[in-house]
Amino acid sequence: MKKILFVCTANIFRSRFAEEVFNSLAREEDSSLSAFSAGLKVGEFTTRKIYYPALEQLERFNIEPLRENEVSTHIDDLDLDEYDRIICMDKPEHKPMVDDNPNLKGRDIEYWNIVDIPDQDSRVSLPICYEKVNKLFSEIIRG
Repeated sequence: MKKILFVCTANIFRSRFAEEVFNSLAREEDSSLSAFSAGLKVGEFTTRKIYYPALEQLERFNIEPLRENEVSTHIDDLDLDEYDRIICMDKPEHKPMVDDNPNLKGRDIEYWNIVDIPDQDSRVSLPICYEKVNKLFSEIIRG
């Protein structure tokens, strides 16, 4: 079984959206693949549940979120050895945070370029994220 960890800053927007999309695809394919998400700076934000623009985009893609009412998770609260791949949502934003986190030293981290709001509107960034998650899922399924 492959487990993917999507990571962003607060674990309320991009990473949560990617997690929900990936797990929706896995359910559709009756696959044992799964995803989870976490944040690098959880606790520094007052919002701790999935952010409404992500919910709006999930609805647009007809995806019912499974963890809508769960609070965000800090990456340091996870056993990172459980994950086959760790993907951070935006390299310019997240690489400095990854480099500062001793729990991530020596880990293979992939970076995407899914830009956070307000720098990019969610109606632009999340459809890009949706396509990247779809491509990732397809690549894993095909082996």
